Amino acid sequence: MKAKIPTITIEEINSCDKNIKMNVDIRRLEEHIRNLGPNDFPHRHDFYNLIYIKKGSGTHDIDFRRFNVEPAQMFFMNDGQVHEWNLSSDTVGYTLFFKKEFYEVLEKNLTLKALPFFNNSESDTPFVVFEQTFATLIENIFEQIIAEFRTEMSHKESLIKILLKSIFIYSIRAYQPTFNGDNNSLNIAKIRNFENLIETNYKELKSVKDYAARLNISANYLNVVCKETVGKTAGDIIRDRIILETKRLLLHSTISVCEAAYFLGYDDCSYFIRLFKKNVGLSPEKFRAQSRQPNFSLS
Repeated sequence: MKAKIPTITIEEINSCDKNIKMNVDIRRLEEHIRNLGPNDFPHRHDFYNLIYIKKGSGTHDIDFRRFNVEPAQMFFMNDGQVHEWNLSSDTVGYTLFFKKEFYEVLEKNLTLKALPFFNNSESDTPFVVFEQTFATLIENIFEQIIAEFRTEMSHKESLIKILLKSIFIYSIRAYQPTFNGDNNSLNIAKIRNFENLIETNYKELKSVKDYAARLNISANYLNVVCKETVGKTAGDIIRDRIILETKRLLLHSTISVCEAAYFLGYDDCSYFIRLFKKNVGLSPEKFRAQSRQPNFSLS
């Protein structure tokens, strides 16, 4: 059985003294890969992470979802996700790490919460694939960040923040969300607000009615918007986030199933077990045992 999955910090990646704190780091992906051993995966971060594939292939697993790797592709991970990869030996690119407090912007539509590729929602893919013209731009920006990171000139972090912001803007332009049909921007905005509310309240709030009240709309209308936009009911979206967090707890910690239930706001452990089995097809304990087997694979 695998040991508890570790949380890696920027300081650990750089083998820093315990008194040194880092908010940002960048390196070439091929160098980073060489420094990671088989025992370093899977792992989770306490920082946000961009991984850009300039060349290479393989697979990348993020929070129980598997994605194929291709050139000109950028993966985005938030500070709670777990990942592992199986990359070809010719893979090259860039990886950038930054703490949440490092990236601060005034524009509401460019905050980390507003950027769709950092969402935990299944409606949002955590990557973009750039056309060649934009891929070249992104690669040049990464080279600028590497050069700036190595310099000792003034306003170094400020310039890196500007360059990081430009990466996000180009990424938004290339991003293709997996919404249904020709949905209008108003419905998509409602879904984003709903998902952001879930992210901060899923341990306390479980009913569609509670979320609808905070969004100042009716529960029926929220269900209609969700069904039309992402093909799921509002209740499904709430449960998806709870199930994801349950899987993380089961796989990344040693707490009992009932402790996980209480942590997620369920007083009735038996109900929690039934809820998990209905959505996953396995009991929590069976999921934990199977997921920790060396030959476990994502469907």
